[in-house]
Amino acid sequence: MAWVSTGTVSVTNGSSTVTGTGTSWFGGLQNGWGFVGPDGRVYEILTVDDATALTLKTTYQGATAAGQIYAAFPTGSLSVDLAASVQALIANHQGMFDTVGQGRFPGDVVFDADRDTGMGNPSSNEVALKAGGDWQLRLTDGQASGAAVQANATDASDGKLLKVGAGGILDTNPPNLANPAQLDVPAGLYSIAASDGWPFDGALLQLRRNAGRGVQIAARGSSSAPNASSEILVRTSGNSFGGWARLIHTENLLGTVSESGGTPTGAVVERGSNANGEYVRFADGTQICISPDFASVDVTTATGAIYRNASPLAWTFPATFSGGAGSVTGAVTSMGNSQTHWGSFRVLGFADADITVFAPSAATNRTVRAMAVGRWF
Repeated sequence: MAWVSTGTVSVTNGSSTVTGTGTSWFGGLQNGWGFVGPDGRVYEILTVDDATALTLKTTYQGATAAGQIYAAFPTGSLSVDLAASVQALIANHQGMFDTVGQGRFPGDVVFDADRDTGMGNPSSNEVALKAGGDWQLRLTDGQASGAAVQANATDASDGKLLKVGAGGILDTNPPNLANPAQLDVPAGLYSIAASDGWPFDGALLQLRRNAGRGVQIAARGSSSAPNASSEILVRTSGNSFGGWARLIHTENLLGTVSESGGTPTGAVVERGSNANGEYVRFADGTQICISPDFASVDVTTATGAIYRNASPLAWTFPATFSGGAGSVTGAVTSMGNSQTHWGSFRVLGFADADITVFAPSAATNRTVRAMAVGRWF
């Protein structure tokens, strides 16, 4: 490589600073090069400061002078510096090759624009996701933890991952909600047992509580045969839960049916009323309908020696009968009358009937009521 001697220099005796005129040293000279000064001595360049200034490693020994010729030349330091730089590069690359290059990371993996967010290995045999500097989800030994997971089974924070037992799911030790100290258990489905302090065995649905209020619905089964009696119960709470109220009792709703068959028997399973009257349904399939009062009925139309109402009374049953075994039958009565009356009940279908009232003598302003009996399944 050619020596550099473009321009002139100014030097000062006892100073290590050299000032150039018409020079272009920055990028043209290198630290460690030789510098031949106006005094003929050879100096080592310590630093190239800019295009017109450099610093010698030792002070200038010659006389102070300006506008002098000079020369700068490369030395073996370039090769040494290059070798050192290459060696450092190789060492750095080797470190990356031995770790990241083989899919192994010495620390957390983060985003360059958001360096407190990424994934990492906070402890042995654990992997985790981090956001905002906090571990949001940690996975270890088959379990999850972290800010994104419920602190406990009763943690009601929105957006959390549920722990086992939350909402009663897979809860192996359900709380006794009759205890006022345990009213804050979360909503969910629980399995309950008398051995845990409950009055019976069964399943419990705990509905969401708000402002000190809660609702529990329990399905209670018999501890004997699977087709024996069972019931659905409900209770509500203020500062403590009240007593249980029966919603429905399903004692042999479908009968005590064995493999060889059986006859359904049982109690009332439904009771209701509407504009067409009242009805009661029994577990064995029996249905009884009672009409509303038909008022102001005149029994004045003569038919031979007997009197009847001019047109039959139309009654739509308050609940429809089924077309199963057993026919619909009925009875009619006339109230508030000292005379003897009787009625004819004609079934038109499983939803309605016609009623005719008879009397041995004419009568006006009678009140009539009817009853129908049949099956609802």
